[in-house]
Amino acid sequence: MARTRAAAALLALFVPTLGLLPARADAEAPAVVRAVMIGTDAEKPSGTAFFVPIPGETDPARAAAVAAAHSFDPADLARAREVEFRLGRSRERAAVSSRLLAPPGRALSAPGGTVRDDFLLFALDRGPTGVRILDPDPALPAERRRVQIVGVPAQRPADEDSLFGTVVAASNERIEVELDAAADLRGWGGAPVLDHGSKRVIGILEAAWPKAGTFHVAVAPIAAVTAALGAPLEEGRGRAFASFSPTTTPAPPTVDPAAQSPRLPPGEKLLGAAPAGSTELRLSIEQPTDGQVIGDPNGAFVAGRALASAGDFKHFDVVIVIDTSGSTFEPTGADVNGNGVLGTATFGGLFGIGSTDPGDSILAAEVAAAHQLLSGLDTRSTRVGLVTFAGDPEPQGGLFGRTAPPPAITEVPLTTDYDRIRHALSAVLQRGPFGATHMAAGVDQATIELRGFTGALSQVDPKSEKIVLFLTDGQPTLPAGPGFDSANVNAVLRAADRARRAGVRFHAFAIGPEALAGPVAAVELAARTGGYFTPVRKPGDIVQVVEQVRFSNIESVAFKNLSTGALARQVAVSADGNFGALVPLQPGLNRIEVSALADDGSKASQIVQVSYVPGTAAPVLSHELMALRNRLLEQKLLELRRERTEVELEAAERTRKELALEIERERAQANEQAQRQRKELQLEVEKSGSKNP
Repeated sequence: MARTRAAAALLALFVPTLGLLPARADAEAPAVVRAVMIGTDAEKPSGTAFFVPIPGETDPARAAAVAAAHSFDPADLARAREVEFRLGRSRERAAVSSRLLAPPGRALSAPGGTVRDDFLLFALDRGPTGVRILDPDPALPAERRRVQIVGVPAQRPADEDSLFGTVVAASNERIEVELDAAADLRGWGGAPVLDHGSKRVIGILEAAWPKAGTFHVAVAPIAAVTAALGAPLEEGRGRAFASFSPTTTPAPPTVDPAAQSPRLPPGEKLLGAAPAGSTELRLSIEQPTDGQVIGDPNGAFVAGRALASAGDFKHFDVVIVIDTSGSTFEPTGADVNGNGVLGTATFGGLFGIGSTDPGDSILAAEVAAAHQLLSGLDTRSTRVGLVTFAGDPEPQGGLFGRTAPPPAITEVPLTTDYDRIRHALSAVLQRGPFGATHMAAGVDQATIELRGFTGALSQVDPKSEKIVLFLTDGQPTLPAGPGFDSANVNAVLRAADRARRAGVRFHAFAIGPEALAGPVAAVELAARTGGYFTPVRKPGDIVQVVEQVRFSNIESVAFKNLSTGALARQVAVSADGNFGALVPLQPGLNRIEVSALADDGSKASQIVQVSYVPGTAAPVLSHELMALRNRLLEQKLLELRRERTEVELEAAERTRKELALEIERERAQANEQAQRQRKELQLEVEKSGSKNP
């Protein structure tokens, strides 16, 4: 239970990798490995480990392995047959252990846990081979001492990488280090921290939190490990993992909170793998820190992330797929571009139908929806790519003919440079609609990019959750051509099955009456890949509908000042679970509660305490947080300008609820129509067993 409660309050660190430097200039062996539990329900990676010599051993190759306790579920470790220590790039086995050399330390997240005691010491059955052994230095480092942190990189195949930083505080309980640059620390829990000069180990990496534009990390002093090495179990043989089963371990003694060692800031994140096998709601407040003094009259800017997922902490790779077929010339019936002119249908010309204002077309609405989605995502947790699809029903060739363009195009591969996506969206709109509707090609192209298959322009990330937002205004008319409905729909279904097998989830949006007249392809695309199908009867509503997209499995996040009872009015929750709000403050002390509700009904909350002192300088925010705060301020300014009354706010809420009800009605009708189409077209039966709901 302690593990579950702790995990529910933590969120993995998802930030762009900056400043990572090669760990070695020569060809010396790596010092770090991945620890993997063998013999549980599945192999479970459990953070980083390294090796230190055993005192008194005459064989210099004899060593023990060191890892962070919080990276291992105690119950899983007790059931494990052994722990393998594998190299990061080749995944070759460097060592094997079935026993602990010392009693297990207590995870920082457990009751009474401290940074100092968050370690495990493994006796080795075989090895180590192919790695170098690090000498410990139990002396505390001086402030401003330079350090090197050695770990296995998360984003590229390599045995070892290094981060560098400076000691800002050191005590017998923990060492605090300020990193030179932000970095992707997923899986670095348990990494050795070396004195930069001597290259001896001074501590174990345990946790991280943002501070002053970079990150600070908590390090367990290595002295606790050296003390454990001096008093090994069973005269150095160690004891089997099963002997430390949580069911047989005595309950921890009652701990006086006043006597505990200092804890980490409320924004701290434990590093390493999260407990797997169950869906958990994790909530993390990044801004403000507990005890912060705020001087902004607009209120406390609260930002963080909520995520409900199974297994490791998630980050996302998202591909936006846009239908650019000729029918997207049609007007939406709404002023999409906000120029005060409502586009209406015109007839004649190449496509037969168009709009008096192309900025109000269905294509323009799709592009606007993509822009809206981008505005809420966080580059530190989400990469985005852009794919368009259409298709030529009659490709031409020969001396005077033209070569047909591919039916689906990767406009931008997966990237955290959202400006590239924005520029590409503008180019797509300027290029305009053309051609037929080859939905299957769009599905396959998105899958190729997310999985790094042949032809992909994106760099694959095997650990990301892979999501597609698929926008279409019609029914598939290719690859077989108009009139061959069954063949065209079956092509989409086969592409959906390929995507499911590749672990890609599609959220499909059927936009407009034409798409809803024959929705089976979009309905099946979402159902077969475990995504959601969303009908949008009025194409102009797609911009508002996409604001409600959540692939973090979070239904809502609420913000309340417990000291005054005031709720935040300016709130933003993005599709990837990042959130922000402006919470009204009273002079003096304020207790702010952030509460998250997951789709499955689970809840989590955290409280941060701040003081409001007018005139206090604002903290330095990252680019991403500054952009989010500016959005909230613009929202507040807009509300003030409009002088919105409570009646108007209630009317806006009613509108949102009515739209949600309309979508549910349309979804039910679309499912009925899709069922009729399945029978009429005699579609292929799914071969994978039960469907996802």
